[in-house]
Amino acid sequence: MDEPFISLSDIQNNLHTCLMGREIIYLPETASTQTTAMDMARTGSQAGTLVVTGKQTEGHGRLKRLWVSPQGNIYMSLILRPNQNQLSRLIMAASLAVSFAIENTTGLIGELKWPNDILIDGKKVCGMLVENDIRDGQVNFSAVGLGINVNTDMPSYPGLKGIATSLINHTGKPVSCEKLIVSFLHEFERLYLGLNEYGECIFEMWRKRLITLGKEVDVTSGKDTYRGIVESVVPDGSLKIRLADGNLVHIVAGDVSLRHAD
Repeated sequence: MDEPFISLSDIQNNLHTCLMGREIIYLPETASTQTTAMDMARTGSQAGTLVVTGKQTEGHGRLKRLWVSPQGNIYMSLILRPNQNQLSRLIMAASLAVSFAIENTTGLIGELKWPNDILIDGKKVCGMLVENDIRDGQVNFSAVGLGINVNTDMPSYPGLKGIATSLINHTGKPVSCEKLIVSFLHEFERLYLGLNEYGECIFEMWRKRLITLGKEVDVTSGKDTYRGIVESVVPDGSLKIRLADGNLVHIVAGDVSLRHAD
């Protein structure tokens, strides 16, 4: 029998959290950790349950876009049961936790691109997806899904050169997936448990790592497209963009592409 790509015992032996990773489900291969986590949450799995795999066959990101998921990287989803006040800053806490974990493990600085990407040297190293089940104004559960490019040469994949990168592309040597996961869970627990009391501080930390501010961007929001300068980000995580005609557009949800000088 082949050895698992990610060692569950290495994670558990070094994890000192009270919530995150309370239960860890390791799957050598799965269609999507996010789909699995959502199904488990619906049937009562407890908050803090982590689903992790080394290979996905049907990984997806926002708007059900395909997420290329070769072996060598980390794909995981966390089940949480936040309150309504925590919801808008959940992705801020998760983004920061990934950025801090990458820095703790490799020394590399992960920059945040609105709304849900972590970049290194302008290329995507991590994407995330937060899906919520809300009924009658109450949050039943959230699933926070992450795909972190760790030990796969992502630029070698068709269509990803100049767009995606991985940690090994910058360190020049393999990175421990187990250490990265443990660091993420520690950092995320600290931030998540502080969302109610220290939400403004977490927002400020997130804003300071957001490379989208002050940049010229193309934005797609629903059926509308805009080009302008990102002027500010507000505490609920939405953007304000100044268009060429002087109008200020408020973007609550959408996709942002950074424009580069010709």
